[in-house]
Amino acid sequence: MKKLLFVLISGTVLLVAAVLLVIWLSWQPQSWYAPPDYSQQEVKKLADRAEYRLNEEFHAIRQTDEVWRLRITDEAMNAWLSGRLEGWLTHDQELEIPEEIYGLQVHTTPEGLWIAAMVEIEDSIARPVATQVRVWFEKEKAYFEPISIRFGKIPVPVSILKNVMKEMPVDANAVVPVVPLMDAREVEIKAIDFEEGAIVLSCRTILPN
Repeated sequence: MKKLLFVLISGTVLLVAAVLLVIWLSWQPQSWYAPPDYSQQEVKKLADRAEYRLNEEFHAIRQTDEVWRLRITDEAMNAWLSGRLEGWLTHDQELEIPEEIYGLQVHTTPEGLWIAAMVEIEDSIARPVATQVRVWFEKEKAYFEPISIRFGKIPVPVSILKNVMKEMPVDANAVVPVVPLMDAREVEIKAIDFEEGAIVLSCRTILPN
């Protein structure tokens, strides 16, 4: 009888410990997750430089047959995301980021791009959620596919998100990788390569007809 009681108590303790561990892990962000503070002057300057360089490279005069490359570091992207994304979405795209999502940050690895944020789920305290995506180009479109999901530090089966995507319209995960410029030219993004801590865009400038 004592042995049975000991087994029951031990099993209960282990179950409670396991549940607490899972809850604790769900609160822990990825080791690289630390969104920059846009109120800091150096972060604002870096965001300014990143935006200026992107505009400069996109608007440079080039031959139509020239494939040019632009390397953008995580540091530059995250500085821009921390203070410029919301204004760009609301002003240029007429979109808004839900209040339940904030602290957006990216982290690039050779395998793909991690996108992380703090997310409030059903009025609960925000938890870190991260998704890793890969990008490939096919038939003049860029396709995005999730390859990994983390709820805190807990891996979540990526099949859950893929099943949701199956219910979406065809090519809902695809975009036409062409950026229109103010002078009627266009920049076509032909490829995106992932490095440790940076993305590299391979582009071509298209002249108006």
